[in-house]
Amino acid sequence: MWPFDQGGAVLLLYVVTLALHAGFVAYVVAGSAFVLARREDPIAATVRDRLPFMLGCGITAGVAPLLFVQLLHQRRFYTANLLLGPRWMAVVPALIVGFYALYLAKADKWPRLALGVALACFGFVAWSWSELHELMQADPEWAAFYAAGHRVFTAATIAPRFVTVLGAMATLFAAIAVWSADAAGQRRLAVIALAGRVVSVAGAAWLWRAGFAVDGAAIIWFGILAGATAIDVGAWLLVWRRPSRRALGAATGVGAIVLLAAVVVREAPRVALIELHDDHSGGAVAFVIALGLGTAAIAWVVRQIRT
Repeated sequence: MWPFDQGGAVLLLYVVTLALHAGFVAYVVAGSAFVLARREDPIAATVRDRLPFMLGCGITAGVAPLLFVQLLHQRRFYTANLLLGPRWMAVVPALIVGFYALYLAKADKWPRLALGVALACFGFVAWSWSELHELMQADPEWAAFYAAGHRVFTAATIAPRFVTVLGAMATLFAAIAVWSADAAGQRRLAVIALAGRVVSVAGAAWLWRAGFAVDGAAIIWFGILAGATAIDVGAWLLVWRRPSRRALGAATGVGAIVLLAAVVVREAPRVALIELHDDHSGGAVAFVIALGLGTAAIAWVVRQIRT
């Protein structure tokens, strides 16, 4: 099925691992904003304690999609890296500062300042990835960009892409945090999830007006995305009106479908640019085995810590 007949198992694994990474990252970014805005909320204490751990999970889960995008878009990925140069490499120290800022946010001294610094760092990283995503596809502009010595790439689609991602992060955060909240907290998180959907839909409309197009086989995935989003909104409305495990399960399950479909639609313009032509099925099998072993090891460590 398109687009996985273009990149095979590698593209499938890229989509799945990118979605997993997005879940952790969304919890960290939106969770930091939630704690900063609602310090007295009972949910905030739980979220604040989990933020450093979830960021570690997000960074670890980001290794696989980073390797896959290098494999799928070799020339474009490395060219974009070189063109941005030190500006792109700044994401590493930004992540380090943000990581330690989350630990400082758990202390009694200057927690709001620490959370503000962490959010600024994560926002910079998110914007940088949106920038890199667009530069990878801008072949005609590479020569002029390099000749001018620029280190910041500007395009009409970067800002709306960033807004769309931020909205999606709010809903993903709510979908994870809602399971450890009481009924009143679940209603508050449902409001956040619904607001996130409004922002992401508005950002997607802005992105479409800025030039992002979905055509061909990608229309099917766009239809899945639109339908699942509508159902997801209905599920969150149920959570808001009368929280129940069934409503929470529906919101979480349909939200996962929205996330996977959104990742495919996001990648649709780059599918035709895939540079992977050889058979890497053996590598995919090795990856699945390593993923299973790694997941089992992490689960064992978490269990030992909890007991």
